[in-house]
Amino acid sequence: MIGRLAGLFLLLAAISLAIGSCSTKEDLAAAEREVKKFHQAYNAGLHDEIYEKTTDELKKKATREDFVAMLDVVQRKLGKMTETKRANWNVNFSVGGSTVKLIYETSFALGTGTETFDYRISGRKAVLMGYNITSKNLVPR
Repeated sequence: MIGRLAGLFLLLAAISLAIGSCSTKEDLAAAEREVKKFHQAYNAGLHDEIYEKTTDELKKKATREDFVAMLDVVQRKLGKMTETKRANWNVNFSVGGSTVKLIYETSFALGTGTETFDYRISGRKAVLMGYNITSKNLVPR
């Protein structure tokens, strides 16, 4: 009896891992598509549009005015994004859904920076819930 329960448990664990790995790939792909859209909107100066498509969580932490002003400063000091490469990623699963963190090393017309994107996955859609950029080019001199 115990052997059967252990076998059943292992089978359920294997199924969960298989489902999770498929979900991980899909969640990661959804977030990466959104990063591409973010950069397209950023380069076009559509900072309001970026804010509009964020989660309520982000909107509680940052007003439209503050978020747009931050992106305006980044664009003024760094220029348009020219190239980006994913440096790291992480997918977390919880009862409330999954989140994806993506870290990119990004080149801009006037400098470089490390961007961190946090996305909440809702269904098959990734919605921006956090954005951060660090760059020596943003530090006042």
